Amino acid sequence: MRIDSWLLALVLASPLAAVASSEAAGARCRADLDDIAAFLPLNDAGAAEARAQHGKQIDAALERAQADSIRLQDAASDSACNDILAAYLRAWRPGHLSVSAVAPNAAPPAAAVPDPRLPRLESLGADTLLLTIPSFNDRYRAPLETLLTRRRAELEAHRYWIVDVRGNGGGSDTTYAALLPWLLDGDFRQHALEYLATPVNIQAQEQICAHQSDPAPCLRQMTPALAAMRAASAGSFVTSADERSKLERPTHLEPKAPRRVAVLVDRACGSSCDQFALTVKAGFRVKLAGQASAGVVDVGNLRPHTLPSGRVLRYATTRSTRVSELPLDGIGVQPDLLLPAPVDAAARAADVLRVQRWLESGRL
Repeated sequence: MRIDSWLLALVLASPLAAVASSEAAGARCRADLDDIAAFLPLNDAGAAEARAQHGKQIDAALERAQADSIRLQDAASDSACNDILAAYLRAWRPGHLSVSAVAPNAAPPAAAVPDPRLPRLESLGADTLLLTIPSFNDRYRAPLETLLTRRRAELEAHRYWIVDVRGNGGGSDTTYAALLPWLLDGDFRQHALEYLATPVNIQAQEQICAHQSDPAPCLRQMTPALAAMRAASAGSFVTSADERSKLERPTHLEPKAPRRVAVLVDRACGSSCDQFALTVKAGFRVKLAGQASAGVVDVGNLRPHTLPSGRVLRYATTRSTRVSELPLDGIGVQPDLLLPAPVDAAARAADVLRVQRWLESGRL
């Protein structure tokens, strides 16, 4: 049955409707909260470890969230509920868990609007250039590859590079693959992924490749993983890899790679950015500068789950085999050169010049 918009506005304007709306908002919030509390232990790859480490805190956070949702009273209750749900998720872990009001695969910015997250290259002088990569989202893989190809002569002409990934919230490891031949000297260790096999996760993994700009690499990874998940008992972890870790190397190494590279990182460099920082540390010529990375990388490969209200929970479906040897969640990848956290944009810019001086002269 259709209700005309003018009639709906009139109904919601009445005091009785306002109370009903408030109660409905509280009910929606509690339904989402209950759904999350039931869903995570079964389907999130980091849930079992979190409960083993701090289960009492998680239970206490749920009680607080339930009490807060009951008190929702005003027109801003949907926004308040988002805060309640976010606080509960932080009790599980600090990252790779979130709730949003929109689907996670949002459309990219309109072509007519300059995208501030595109990778960009800037010469800082005869010896040093600055490569800024604000995001490893899959949509920026092709722009980064194009940048590296079109400006090859400029890249080869500079002995020192600064790669700025501060504020990079991650995305996909394949986005930075074309950069590795410039930064690595040979082998680097790659750890396998373990997939949590549940009916919900199998369905989520079946759908993910359709959302990639280039489905082929995704399908190569997911096809054997899905076969292992389907053959496993629900709730178990499986891997399609032959070994828990192995040495890999880029498909080629750039013959005119930079002599020295400083990678600027900060606490907002997370997920695939954490992994990038960890990977390039294997390069003899690479040093990390700044602060520790975010440390949201032990569990990952986020997938969407729609909550009763229509909100979208993004949760982790895999964990790294590296965790038993080198856990990084909540810790981050540590810098080789620790710099104070900049307090403003001017201080961020000053850090670039400071690192340039360090590369060129050895002085800070």
